[in-house]
Amino acid sequence: MAVRVIIDRRRCIGAGTCIVLAPSAFHWRQGDFQKPELLDLTTVDDDILREVAAACPTQAIVLEAVVESMDGADLGV
Repeated sequence: MAVRVIIDRRRCIGAGTCIVLAPSAFHWRQGDFQKPELLDLTTVDDDILREVAAACPTQAIVLEAVVESMDGADLGV
């Protein structure tokens, strides 16, 4: 099952753990000092994204399960 990644920038302290664990999926956001931004989540497995979320020291990275409907639209669960 696919996941949707949400970064809570208010909780984020800029530890950079997400960038270290998945550098192809996260990078430093331009103009927002020490805050990560999503790049291409398809470059990493869902297991890695779960590891990244678990390793975040402030739980600023939240994963939501995504279920595709019959017509291909994403439905957040």
